[in-house]
Amino acid sequence: MALAPAVQHARKRIQTITWKDDDGNAIDLSGATITGIIERNGVQTTITGTFALVTATSGIFSWTYSAADVAQHGTFFVQFRAKYSSDKLSEISYRTQWRVLPAFDFELVSASISPSGSNSPSASPSPSS
Repeated sequence: MALAPAVQHARKRIQTITWKDDDGNAIDLSGATITGIIERNGVQTTITGTFALVTATSGIFSWTYSAADVAQHGTFFVQFRAKYSSDKLSEISYRTQWRVLPAFDFELVSASISPSGSNSPSASPSPSS
């Protein structure tokens, strides 16, 4: 299972993943709940993004990143688990390398164009005018 790289702090892209066995056959994910772990520099953390089955019988699921999933840039390992409701058994993927590419330090841009933080100029007439 190959993983596409992500960009640090970018959360609009959704990773679509096809889980296959060693012979290239899709792992049927019908009735499974997907979870995962990211290992960064020897520290394992639970993936907090959202997983959804796309085409379960073809082994296709999606991963929508959380802020924590893409907070750090670097090369990490990811491992997924499919826990089946039918028999309570699990399938566990191989640990797979995943790259989060660094992003420039974008400042948060305010909708305001004035230094005061207001969207409109402060030119309201005063009662003494």
